[in-house]
Amino acid sequence: MKKPLLFIIFLFNITLIFAQWESLNGPAGGYIRSIAYDGEVVYAATGGGVLASDNDGTSWEFRNDGLASCDTKSLLAMEPYVFVSTDENVFRSDNNGINWEPAGTGLAGKYVKHLISFDNFLFAATYLRGIWRSADSGSTWEAVNTGFPAKYAYYLAIDDSYIYCGTYQDGLFRSSNMGDSWESINNGISEPNIMAIHCFNDKIFISTLNSGVFVSSNNGNNWTTIGTTLPSIKGFTDLNGSLYAVSMGSGVYVSFDSGDNWTQINNGLAETDLWAINHNDNNVFVGSNQGHLFMLDDNGTHWSLSCNESFMACVGSVSVAGPNLLAGTHGSGFFASPDGGADWVRIASIWTVETRGLITSSPYVFAGTDMLGIFRSTVNGGTFNMSNAGLTSSWIQSFALCQGKLFAGSGEEGIFISDDAGLSWSSIIDGPESNNILSMTSDDENVYVGTDDDGVYVTYDLGVTWQKLGDDLDNNMIMSLGLSGTNILAGTYSNGMYISTNGGDSWEQVLNGIQDNLRINSIVTYDTMAIAACDDGKVQISYDNGDSWYHLGDDLPGKSVLTVWAEDDYIYAGLNAGGVWRCPIDIITGYEFQYSEQEIFISPNPASATVRIIPGFSKCELNVFNPSGSIIHKAIVEDEISIDVSDWVQGTYVVICYRGNEMISSLLLVY
Repeated sequence: MKKPLLFIIFLFNITLIFAQWESLNGPAGGYIRSIAYDGEVVYAATGGGVLASDNDGTSWEFRNDGLASCDTKSLLAMEPYVFVSTDENVFRSDNNGINWEPAGTGLAGKYVKHLISFDNFLFAATYLRGIWRSADSGSTWEAVNTGFPAKYAYYLAIDDSYIYCGTYQDGLFRSSNMGDSWESINNGISEPNIMAIHCFNDKIFISTLNSGVFVSSNNGNNWTTIGTTLPSIKGFTDLNGSLYAVSMGSGVYVSFDSGDNWTQINNGLAETDLWAINHNDNNVFVGSNQGHLFMLDDNGTHWSLSCNESFMACVGSVSVAGPNLLAGTHGSGFFASPDGGADWVRIASIWTVETRGLITSSPYVFAGTDMLGIFRSTVNGGTFNMSNAGLTSSWIQSFALCQGKLFAGSGEEGIFISDDAGLSWSSIIDGPESNNILSMTSDDENVYVGTDDDGVYVTYDLGVTWQKLGDDLDNNMIMSLGLSGTNILAGTYSNGMYISTNGGDSWEQVLNGIQDNLRINSIVTYDTMAIAACDDGKVQISYDNGDSWYHLGDDLPGKSVLTVWAEDDYIYAGLNAGGVWRCPIDIITGYEFQYSEQEIFISPNPASATVRIIPGFSKCELNVFNPSGSIIHKAIVEDEISIDVSDWVQGTYVVICYRGNEMISSLLLVY
């Protein structure tokens, strides 16, 4: 008698072990954004996590254990911790980066661009959420934004008396009272986009995106341009009385007279698009957009390659348009593959490195970014043009299509709608209470949106009016939404998934197969299946419209799965510092096992030491699944096998044996 696999797994959270995930070997990660030294270890923040060197740059290794996001931004050493900021929180380590933990929950879900310390206080510059301060090494945070109206706090620096914050679009600000209040100090600065700040020898240097470097000798009250043209300076450092600067395109400059004169020093430097600079006790390090690190020799005259560790990007969105497989990354740019993932090409016409949202309707592709709004392609993602007419937000993180109208959700200005395929936009005035729209989906009649702090909303009239769906969600931070059958699925930031079977009037937490403390990053539907990306490194699949879920394979490395997409022959998964992976759909939808009437003999059962297992047929593959659904033992069994379970956790285990397309199964209780 044939039975589908779903019928025989006892509603356990079991891995569908026949699913075969394969890595598509890309897209490549890049961008060294910060370098720090704690007196023992040199660290580098990359688009694929944190690199660390215990031997002054001779060798490097990734140390990402505990990082919920490997899109790392800023590093800071402040005893007894090393801190790193990411696009979704600040993390700290007290063991040289071997393990990381969240530095509190106050900045959870927030994009933290830069960190500094001042008198044992931590300060964090964020996108869209202002400046934050912590007095207890990040355990708790408070917003300190009086007099600070800027959306994009980009860079922080200190001198003996002041804290300075450079912004994107709003110039430079200064605080004289530990961030309690801020004032604008832009007298003489010709551009509002500040890239870096450095205080050195009673001077303050700031670099701008397009207008060079400015200097002040009176704590920022007045500014003048420096005499030498330094293009697109991304960072400064000083060592032994010399001042260094790195450029996005022109390499490294040095000044021996406090910034009055500068000399280019690129001897031995194989790359000149540089994004970070700092030093340890003896050497200067710089980091490139390709993710490589270079070190200056002791004489200060020659560069050598210090680290060329390869790594894959944090892929936050995947889709297909025409012949192209598309991947939007967190921190490494936008990519297309015309050959199903065998080769990847960076799409330079999207010139920011952060893609926060993606939607396709061939030949159209729309990408939402973190600072530059929406990019639009009419050639299946091969090239893009910025398309922001009518937008008042530069941060777009979700999309939905409904009846020919395109909806875009922003991080701070609510929802926008386009009637002309994204050429122009208008703001939806009477929208959800929350203006931070994290997720969207549509059933071609209605549009559903998930907010940062106010649950789920729906419009039944294409955005004219909106209503909130239910008040019984335990977590109102809705990372993802999906529609399966007549059910609405809502993935939360930290409380797993919720399901509504009555159009959103009420919600119930999904506990059959999904842990109640997970972050559900993405939900898509394909045919009769719902598919979810989870921060425990698993892809989950449901065949019953979201009531019960099962792990799809056990081959994905690390945490977390940031996005999923299903198209034609494959399910695609975008991983945190793992690139794009795929699994054939036909294996999941088209394969059935013949359920044998034979039995598995297990003795003793229950067990606490050694168990003897005799399958009902000879020479088979045996798999044992733990209570959370992962394979913990696999073997080819001729006649029987003995397994030591003395160190297994107490619970119910599933034993499944396969021979060809025949299957038998049983339960093992461990106490």
